[in-house]
Amino acid sequence: MRVEGMCKVTANFGMEIQYGEFYLERDYLVFDRNYSLGLKKRQTFPIAKLTDIVVVPEDGRLYVTFACGDMSFELDEPVDGDLATFVRELRTARYGVKPEVQHFKYEKRRQYTTHHQHHFVE
Repeated sequence: MRVEGMCKVTANFGMEIQYGEFYLERDYLVFDRNYSLGLKKRQTFPIAKLTDIVVVPEDGRLYVTFACGDMSFELDEPVDGDLATFVRELRTARYGVKPEVQHFKYEKRRQYTTHHQHHFVE
């Protein structure tokens, strides 16, 4: 999932508003800053070091904030992509919460089928 739009980047040296694209690649969050004339600058951040992933609904809009080290990011409404889906992917990648895995564990704990239970009753 790719999200493209304005991002407010705050670090210990100041705040800057940048236009770019965020996406997940392997174990990294990638931020491609788009400059004029098709020039790009690529920055990668380890997903394991991301903190404070928060969705803030305000005035009918969604804002997503997260931090990596001394840098914090605030994504506004995207030009392209869905913020809610992006945050879900980001949290899943960061914290490893996958509904399919929990469902599989539940199925594995069940040892007997209804066929076996029928024979045990007899």
